[in-house]
Amino acid sequence: MVKAMQRKAIEIRALRRSDLQAVTEIDEIIRGFSRPDYWRGRFESAESAAPWASLVAELDNRVVGFVFGWSGSWEFGVPGEIGWIDIIGVHPVYRRHGIGRALVNEFKRLAKEMRKVEKVFTLVDPEEIQTANFFAHIGFARGKLIHMETI
Repeated sequence: MVKAMQRKAIEIRALRRSDLQAVTEIDEIIRGFSRPDYWRGRFESAESAAPWASLVAELDNRVVGFVFGWSGSWEFGVPGEIGWIDIIGVHPVYRRHGIGRALVNEFKRLAKEMRKVEKVFTLVDPEEIQTANFFAHIGFARGKLIHMETI
């Protein structure tokens, strides 16, 4: 007789300065190169931003994922208060366990509770098929905004 494996609880909590190394390592595993200066700067910015907007996921007392975001009013002409997910990452070993979804759901819940946010946006490179599929799978759809850049 095979026992069913119990799913362990994922804890989503506010980012702490002590999470810097874990977040940097997860990002390096995902991207294939290290960005320590980028992450030091992001952590410094997060310290002065709303605490609900930068979250980590823990499983077995280990940081296994993160999300960084923000909110603003009338961003890019969109009426009302909207939330933005800027960057999300889940350690590849822990993917497909609901961690990314839990991070986004907690971000959305806190954004609504703290800032009355009804819509959350993100930008996705269409060549990053896994990322686009992840967001589509958790209920995001292509929006009306068009990304424009200088040439």
